[in-house]
Amino acid sequence: MLGALMLLGACAMTPDRPSLKLEPAAAAASSMPAPVAVASPPQSLPAATVAPAPVPVPVAVAPVPAPAARMVRMGPQPSAIKKSVADAKPVVAPAGLEIRGHVVLRGVHGQQVAPDEAAATLVYFVPASGGGRAKPGHYTVYTHNRDFSPEAMAVPQGSTVTFVNLDDVRHNVFSVTPGSAFDLGYQGSGEKAAHAFTRAGLVLVSCNVHHSMELDLLVVPTSFTARASADGSFNLRGLPAGAGTLHFWNPRAQPVSLPVTLPMKNAVTQPLLAIRPRLTTELNASARP
Repeated sequence: MLGALMLLGACAMTPDRPSLKLEPAAAAASSMPAPVAVASPPQSLPAATVAPAPVPVPVAVAPVPAPAARMVRMGPQPSAIKKSVADAKPVVAPAGLEIRGHVVLRGVHGQQVAPDEAAATLVYFVPASGGGRAKPGHYTVYTHNRDFSPEAMAVPQGSTVTFVNLDDVRHNVFSVTPGSAFDLGYQGSGEKAAHAFTRAGLVLVSCNVHHSMELDLLVVPTSFTARASADGSFNLRGLPAGAGTLHFWNPRAQPVSLPVTLPMKNAVTQPLLAIRPRLTTELNASARP
């Protein structure tokens, strides 16, 4: 107890600790963060040297097409189109060349010629170039009264001819013409047989049973054909230019061929000599002009 009292007395005798008094500015400074040191700008900076702006130099530029050029490609206005169509002329293909002429059929060795027999004459042109190929067809020849009907016929090259027997007896149709020979064998009454004629030229057809039967069959290799009129006139149209051969065929006369070159200025007059009797004739290679 006594010791505790002595210790309290000693504490009371300790000198007072001087209190810290802060000035207002100092107190404020203690509450603010520490100032950051900032370098003060220099007193004077040297003047900046600025290079003068470059003077623009003109540059050559290719001219740009004016918009008007696009307007030209757009074409004319509808009114102009209508006018151009109205003014347009149709293109006409060339009509080709022609050969005009006259056939004169005269009888010799006592043969008489009727005024209209020139109409049985076929005229045709074969170009050297080989153009104007014939269009084949199908035709019929009858054996009747022991004869051919017709007795003379012209057909396009490549055509097929059917032989029909209308007689009560047998016939045997054949030919020994070089390059066109054939034999259809025996045909009974009502029977028929056909043959294709592929080689151009005149084919002589006979009957092996009745030797008096004869058929003159002309195979025509071209489409440039014309049949003469009763007065002998003819006109071949639409022919190509150049060289070729002009043929005349009448079953009563010998065939005639002439070399020609188109175009021709003058008309052709061709005499034909009738050396045989008149024959029934069928010209399938051409229509009358």
